Amino acid sequence: MQVEEVGKERIEEIEKLIEKNYGCRIDLSVYRIFINKKGKIYLFNKVGLKNSLIRRASYIGLYFGKIKKNEKIQLSTEGSQIVGKSATKNIAILDEENLKRYMEGLTCFWKELINCEENNFVLIKNKNDYYGSGILRKNFIESLTPKGRRIMSEMKKI
Repeated sequence: MQVEEVGKERIEEIEKLIEKNYGCRIDLSVYRIFINKKGKIYLFNKVGLKNSLIRRASYIGLYFGKIKKNEKIQLSTEGSQIVGKSATKNIAILDEENLKRYMEGLTCFWKELINCEENNFVLIKNKNDYYGSGILRKNFIESLTPKGRRIMSEMKKI
């Protein structure tokens, strides 16, 4: 089996990790949650999934984030949008120019930090929108935008 459905105890552990890292309580029990061998978390609606499909799938549902070894959780773009609505810590607010740099996969600089810890994952926010997560370093934010989602500012000549 490629993915494994998570029980109530593991769901509570994930919720506690989110609360510890982002200062918010979210109820993940409304979803079926799956984790693959790499620690990636996927959310799926509780209705309409046949168990026979689970045995063959390498992932099912919406990619939410990944559990890291150091008791941290790196949220995906969609995960940051779900958690960001009620998060109270580890939020980096960017201006338009630095948001563009973040979306290009480059290092960027914050306009404001809300209860952030250095060398930890931060939610990237601009106005009322969340764009994903990055790693807060001493003087900059390291972009974690996946290559497939990066926006190129201009096409490079070959």
